[in-house]
Parts: sequence; structure tokens; C-alpha cells
Amino acid sequence: MIKRPFMTARVFLITAAIVSVASWAVVAAGGAQEGEQMMTSAGVFTVEQADRGKEAYTQDCAACHLDDLLGDGIAPPLLGVPFSFRWSDLSLGDMYAAIRTTMPQGAPASLPPRGYVDIIAYLLHANEYPSGDSELPTDESALQQIIVDEKP
Repeated sequence: MIKRPFMTARVFLITAAIVSVASWAVVAAGGAQEGEQMMTSAGVFTVEQADRGKEAYTQDCAACHLDDLLGDGIAPPLLGVPFSFRWSDLSLGDMYAAIRTTMPQGAPASLPPRGYVDIIAYLLHANEYPSGDSELPTDESALQQIIVDEKP
């Protein structure tokens, strides 16, 4: 009978150690996934989000950047080489911060976060980046993990 409590304590300690190590592994794996960067060429927005972004763009941006996104001579073009040159290797978080703090002209930060992110989805779509199954998040730290790369 003396050995039985000893064995129970031993089994308890071994089980606790296994659970502890398994819990640590799950937490470590989750942390690695959160820190992973994605590329815009991987399809980081949905077509529906880009469609909403086009509506918001038409209402809040097209007066200066024009319907064709080529700009009015003062407002820069948001299409093609000028877009790629400006945003290549930067994050969508950088894009979000720049747009939110400066646009629309005369009323910066006047759109809801979803409006700005939908416009970004539209800009990516207009620049022929592929769509995907998930919408761009509104969380700026998550947007910092998405890098503008070359389109496929």
C-alpha cells in the first residue's frame, strides 16, 4: 500500500509535466503564426471587400484621384508603376496609416477603419493583385504583417 500513493504522485507529476510542455508548445506555435508575414500576392482581400472599397473610393477619393485612379495632376496616381513604386516592400499597415492620416483631403481620419481598409482592397484589386477567401482586417498591427510585393 505504501507504493501506491508514491505511484499516484509520480503519475500526477509526469502528467502535469506533459500537459505543461504541450501547453507551452501550443502557445509557442500560436505566437509564431501571429508574427508571420503575408504578401499581397497571396490574395489577402475578397472581391466583395474590393467592391465595397470601390464604392467608398468613388464617394471619397475620386474627386481628386479620378475614377480611373490616374490622379488629377496634383493628387498622385494610384494605379500601375506609381502605385508599385510608392508601396513596394511596405506593409498595408503603412498604407493604412498614410491614407487614414491624410485622406480625404480636408477631412483626414473621417472614414471608419473598415472604409479605409475596403479602399485598400479596391486599390489592390485595381492593381491586379489576386483576391482571396478572407477580408483584410481592420487591425493596424495585423495590416503591418501584410507586405506589398510583386503581383504574380
